[in-house]
Amino acid sequence: MMRTLLQDIRYGWRMLSKTPGLTAVVAITLALGIGANALIFSFVNGFLLRPMPVPHPEQIAVLGAQQQGGSQFLLSFSYPEFEDFRKQAGSIGDLFGYAIVLPGLSADGRADQLLASYVTGNYFTVLGVKPALGRLILDSEEGQPGEQPVIVLGYSYWQKRFGGNPGVIGKQVRVNGKAATIVGVVSKEFMGTLPLTETEMYMPMSSGMLFEQATTNPTTDRTARMLSVMARLKPGVSFSQAQASVNVIAARLAKQYPSTDANITVGVYREQMARPRPMANNIVAVIASFFLILGALLLLLASMNVANVLLARATVRQREMGLRAALGASRSRLIRQMLTETILLGLLGGVLGVVLGEWLNPGDVSKIAQSSASLPIRLDYSFDWHVFAYSFAAALFTGIFIGLWPALRASQG
Repeated sequence: MMRTLLQDIRYGWRMLSKTPGLTAVVAITLALGIGANALIFSFVNGFLLRPMPVPHPEQIAVLGAQQQGGSQFLLSFSYPEFEDFRKQAGSIGDLFGYAIVLPGLSADGRADQLLASYVTGNYFTVLGVKPALGRLILDSEEGQPGEQPVIVLGYSYWQKRFGGNPGVIGKQVRVNGKAATIVGVVSKEFMGTLPLTETEMYMPMSSGMLFEQATTNPTTDRTARMLSVMARLKPGVSFSQAQASVNVIAARLAKQYPSTDANITVGVYREQMARPRPMANNIVAVIASFFLILGALLLLLASMNVANVLLARATVRQREMGLRAALGASRSRLIRQMLTETILLGLLGGVLGVVLGEWLNPGDVSKIAQSSASLPIRLDYSFDWHVFAYSFAAALFTGIFIGLWPALRASQG
């Protein structure tokens, strides 16, 4: 079988090389369609499919709270609600939380405003993130307010603001006018848990600055909903099981705190499907599917035009096929030979399409986005193995699609 396949490939390549003009036109036509699909898929892949760069990202879930009969916007959690869920959800996994703020950091005579996250003490431990330098926030540092906070820098911010100087560990800075100590830098791959952005600084939830920004004490006020909550599910726990457990906890809290927790439902979402925020009907996924379908229709149109050209060529090749049949070739052998030629055409178009898509792809457009925005935008649409696999599948399918009918026509007796 392998010897026959190699013979078909060699023969198919010789036949394509005999008509270089037609081969070039067909390959370029397919390259435009496959390249457009690769480019569209790279955006979908970067936004929805690429997993968070942590160990076992398939276990990461996002919790979203929504008030029934009220606003359709999902609510965050208050610190007491988070504590209740964390204590009662131990059977399904570990919960952790964060709150996004825009503080000012002053160091070396220069002040910056940056995107920061107040994180629970188990934030980095549960995610499995390792430091690039120094250490990360500890569980014990999620304590009472009033202590001088420690801070952990994002890798890119450390490079940009402090020039990647390892001597930054232990450095005293001021955050919103309060003294703080830099204790570490996160790994280069980890950008934070807020989608589409890159967190520049992390502080423990115990930081007095967090509580100073609230009108009431967030540790006791169940209406001060400022926490985004995530979880790492235990191995073997499915998302449906986690949802069932969370439903029980939410119902229990609704009875215990009817004035604040009644009529609130809590959903458990896969992290990738909770971008940019958790919602029952992810409109972003619907929009992404629409563009993928649009790209597929474009490729289908290009394939139909190519198939018509090859169909006309198949009429000319009927004499050649008849001669080969007279020499003993079966019809299935002739069809397989012609499909091999069109699959080679599809793969050639796929290679050119990937090259074209890679050339047009903006890749990591963080710098472009930051030029017109105050937030550290992180949009990485670079090609990876998902995009290459998708493009290969598209090229293979295209090769079969454009060759099947012409192969049947040319191999008729």
